[in-house]
Amino acid sequence: MKKKVAYAGIAAALLFTGFQSTKTYAASPVTDVQKKIVEFHHDRHSTVKDSKFHSLNVRKFVNKSSGFTRLEETNNPIIESEPNDLPDYANPAELDTGIFGDFRYNVNVEGDLDFFKINITEPGYLVLMGSIVENNDYLGELGFALLDPLTDKFVIPEDYGTDEGIDYQILSVTPGTYYIGATNLNKVASNDIYMLYAGMIDTTPPAQPIVNPIDDNDKTISGKAEAGSTVTIKNGVATFKTIKADKYSNFKVSLAAPFKAGTKLSFTAEDSAGNVSPVRNVTVLDKTPPDAPKVNPFDDNDKYITGKAEAYSKITIKNGTKPFGVANTDKYGNFKFPTKPVKAGSKLDFTATDRFKNVSSTTSVTVADKTAPATLTVNKVKKTSKYVSGKTEAIAYVKVKAGSKTLASGKADSKGYYKLKIKAQKKNTTLTITAKDAAGNSKVVKVKVK
Repeated sequence: MKKKVAYAGIAAALLFTGFQSTKTYAASPVTDVQKKIVEFHHDRHSTVKDSKFHSLNVRKFVNKSSGFTRLEETNNPIIESEPNDLPDYANPAELDTGIFGDFRYNVNVEGDLDFFKINITEPGYLVLMGSIVENNDYLGELGFALLDPLTDKFVIPEDYGTDEGIDYQILSVTPGTYYIGATNLNKVASNDIYMLYAGMIDTTPPAQPIVNPIDDNDKTISGKAEAGSTVTIKNGVATFKTIKADKYSNFKVSLAAPFKAGTKLSFTAEDSAGNVSPVRNVTVLDKTPPDAPKVNPFDDNDKYITGKAEAYSKITIKNGTKPFGVANTDKYGNFKFPTKPVKAGSKLDFTATDRFKNVSSTTSVTVADKTAPATLTVNKVKKTSKYVSGKTEAIAYVKVKAGSKTLASGKADSKGYYKLKIKAQKKNTTLTITAKDAAGNSKVVKVKVK
């Protein structure tokens, strides 16, 4: 079937015309209305269009899968029944149902005028559409309008136009009975078949999508939105993904890789009528713990503990199970903790906590021993002495030398006492006694043989 597109402001012109009453033009209903239609058609009158309808896709309100002309097959259409030239004789019609008719009834006058009665049950916007769907003599040019019987006026459209050969009007309506009037603008009888359609427009946007929390380990994004709506996910201004919510309102998207913590994503839901929900903004959570802190070696003489960890993290230090101290890293990840010297051999544990409360694994560090044995005493050595004895750090390794010659060596006992056997030395011989602890720290004492 070939569609003929001729409507370019006629719908608006029709709606400026006051429909006086059925009695006023009963003597020549078609002629009177047609003169006014033609007049407005030539004058190209227009209405002020409402911007909220500018992106309207008319076919969304007709038949989402197969378009305007398929309504005949899918929706049990209404077929015109004459006479219906006046509202009093209007054919009953229903919303969301195709209405088919032609203009051959008044063949002996200047064309036909058809009326169809519809009932509106809720306030809102009605889309009224029409088109010639079958050209039999190419004499038909469809004009149509909506009559409000309470005012005896045609309803002025808030928007109108042509979409893919379909003329449409967007009309504000309240609950009540209305009449659709259709006529041939060519003012002659015609066998061309027209089709009309009226349906309420969904102008209510879906609610904001509900998005389950997303962190930097997740490989899926899930949530809820209006059933059947299209969920658009944006990363910044770039569209990342679109997906449809299922009949249970659920949606789920698989990710090739997790998003970086702090990434800002936005979500909207668009329903089949083109209404878009408010934006839901979601920030990707940081659930990845920092790396374990790196601690620089320190010993029992150091007054600072230094190291590196995640920038702006908190460093917690424990000595065994007891809290020892807290430090904060700077923007470069460095930390410096002032402390009194810590006993050699102490084991300190370090963890880093980021701003999202993620805690790293533990770095354990043993305080190095860099302090020489505190004491090293040597008992008097005589020229007849066969031993060198005294006291030092427990288990320290003690060596006795005369010049470069080693006379004796051995370990102090658990209380620090030592006794090393030597050969008798000459009077005034200088003996060098060295005590070295397990960490290699040494203390030296020199004595003279008496």
